[in-house]
Amino acid sequence: MPAPYPARPLAALRRAWLFAPGADPGAHAAALRTQADAIVADLEEMTAPADRPAGRRLIVTLLADAAACGALGAVRINPLERGGYADLEHVMAGRPHAVFLPHAEAPEQLVLLANALAALEARHGIPDGSTEIVPTIESARGLVRLNAMLGASPRIRHAMLAVEDLAASLGARRTPGGQELLYARSRFLVECVSAGCGAIDLPCTYRAADVLARDLDMSTQLGFRSKCAVFAEHVDAINRALTPSAADASAAQTLLDAYRAQTISGDRDVRGRIDAPDANNARRVLERYDECRLSAANACANAGISAIDVSD
Repeated sequence: MPAPYPARPLAALRRAWLFAPGADPGAHAAALRTQADAIVADLEEMTAPADRPAGRRLIVTLLADAAACGALGAVRINPLERGGYADLEHVMAGRPHAVFLPHAEAPEQLVLLANALAALEARHGIPDGSTEIVPTIESARGLVRLNAMLGASPRIRHAMLAVEDLAASLGARRTPGGQELLYARSRFLVECVSAGCGAIDLPCTYRAADVLARDLDMSTQLGFRSKCAVFAEHVDAINRALTPSAADASAAQTLLDAYRAQTISGDRDVRGRIDAPDANNARRVLERYDECRLSAANACANAGISAIDVSD
């Protein structure tokens, strides 16, 4: 690698997905210096049409650097009918982990992309079916058709919710509080969970730390485990918000112990009673905490270094 980019012991958790302009090598280096679990090189909105040929070449190098430091490397191409096929012809040489399809609105779009990926995987000696597809939901039409799209290909394991184009599609007035998109975020998450797919929450497009904090609070309250970022400085806050701490795990274990004791004793007093949904949430926190620790331990073992505590 051209620089000592940091390792990512928790990349498998796919918490922060940082977007970077496809034709900007400075932005690529900045993204690699973060702890983003996934780096998404953008050939669509963040890259001018005239810069896309250069961007395609640069992205192949970025994907190699991302893989070398343990990050998931991905690419957002243009819509297939507007340059997406040309994007794929060049960037698949870099073996991206995933390809984001913008403005996804119909299952047929995803089938076409899956077919194109299969042909290019065969050409480049990439294992068949290993390149994931991430549909990006940017309109009301895409949101209401999401369930059908998520079943269009086994390559689809995550979907992402966009923000500005979605707001424009709805005629919503954008505000730092984001209440105008609360229903869309909730609906998106429900559709993804029901289909067994990971849900990548929309990015906070305001730089201010206090706005980001409120946005992350809403994201975690809703139940998201992954979030898009368009500013490198947002990555650390996203990772912290989406990683249970040792204190979180301890509190969850205490609640679960109390629930078990309550169940054994048959206590029917509703005062201070712990309900089954609360216990289930505690179990999910503990499962996520264990997932974090296992991911870190595996990454350290693969790198030949001592295990580290990444939860605090």
